[in-house]
Amino acid sequence: MPTGEGPVRTREVYATVIGVLLRDGVLTREEQRLATRLAILLFKKENDLKTVPGEIYNLVIKGEIVDGGEIINKNERIQIYEEMFETAFVNASLSNDEMAVIAVLRSSLRITDKEHELAIEILKDSLEDSDDPKLLQKVKDDLGGVVDLVGRMFDSLRPKRDGKN
Repeated sequence: MPTGEGPVRTREVYATVIGVLLRDGVLTREEQRLATRLAILLFKKENDLKTVPGEIYNLVIKGEIVDGGEIINKNERIQIYEEMFETAFVNASLSNDEMAVIAVLRSSLRITDKEHELAIEILKDSLEDSDDPKLLQKVKDDLGGVVDLVGRMFDSLRPKRDGKN
């Protein structure tokens, strides 16, 4: 996982997420969707999008270290997180791996609590504009539990300082 020092880079973030998705040895259709969406958000050059995700996937499977890539600035990191959070959440049922991806992505992109809360508010606002009242109610009912679970996963990833979280 990218450390808290130095720039956040595309290849490192993608490799971290792929590692989480592959930890159980199975890549479900929904997990593939998340990996594909993240690749689209991270690798904007057409040639990179065609080659880099597969290259990183193979390196992760081999257990090799993946580093480098383009630097992701703060605004881009926030945008990527918001879009990935929405992509994952609007799925009918989130698996533990998918929730872990969001927690690890939040950590990898160095998303603050305030930025995370803003992403949740943006998702709620976009759902308010939905034309499907049943979907809106289901999502509202599920959002609190998912946010709490992702928050606990994220908290477990935070570095421990002086024996405190």
